[in-house]
Amino acid sequence: MKSKKKNRKRILTPYLFLLPFILIYIVTFLFPAAYSLVLSFFKYRGYGEATFVGLSNYESLLTYRTMWKCLGNTLFYFIFSFIPTMVIAFLLAVTMRSRTVKRFQSFYKPIIFMPQICAVVASALVFKLIFAGDVGVINQLLGTEIPFLTNVQYEKWPVVILITWRGIGWYFIIFLAGLTTISDDVEEASIVDGAGPWQRLRYLFIPLMKPTFMLTFITYAIGALKLYTEPNTLLSNNEVSLSLAPYINIITTNVNGGNFGMASAAGWFLVVIILAITLVQMKLLGGED
Repeated sequence: MKSKKKNRKRILTPYLFLLPFILIYIVTFLFPAAYSLVLSFFKYRGYGEATFVGLSNYESLLTYRTMWKCLGNTLFYFIFSFIPTMVIAFLLAVTMRSRTVKRFQSFYKPIIFMPQICAVVASALVFKLIFAGDVGVINQLLGTEIPFLTNVQYEKWPVVILITWRGIGWYFIIFLAGLTTISDDVEEASIVDGAGPWQRLRYLFIPLMKPTFMLTFITYAIGALKLYTEPNTLLSNNEVSLSLAPYINIITTNVNGGNFGMASAAGWFLVVIILAITLVQMKLLGGED
């Protein structure tokens, strides 16, 4: 009997330590997620009775022209920030492998990563001063008054630059970690065979880094879908107009308007998109393996 009690105690002890986390996870994630899923099938304004409307919220969302506009804005911010972020971050990571630069890694790494640890709102406010139409740093240097933040032709580009500036440091670290899986002996062998920097980049680093490229693409895409603070702080004092807004603004606009059913439907539509991207990633990585 004593041995059985000891075994039972030994088995239950780890679960007792996990219990606080499990309770917090249920209260802060599982219950709100399940509640919002149920709420997406109702019309509810936060008070009174909720009216069951079935798939009406999802139908309204898919026929809501502004939703597709916001999704298009998110795609714009993603495409035009993704390419420069990945290229610059990868080239910086490759440069760190060179013997001359490797000795100064401890100096360069914090500098490159610094934008990532800066508060998003603070960074956006600094960029707002840089791109301001009348007293902005750029216009002062050029002696112009280009309305970067108020003209339809320009106003998305400061957001793209801000996202790129903040993202380089993070993906630089990811690429640097990926490059550590490539043996120095392999690189030295390619140098002995006469491969120059361009040949090593094209035929050695890029092919061996394909899984890392896939990971960065997926994480960047998911991050872009959840984009909110940068455009709303940089282009407005509160919330930017929906013609420039990212997808998350559809959720916040409906929440602020008391349309919690539609907001929940928009949230779950975003979950479906993220799950689809994740499944594509798993399929492609499975094919590589």
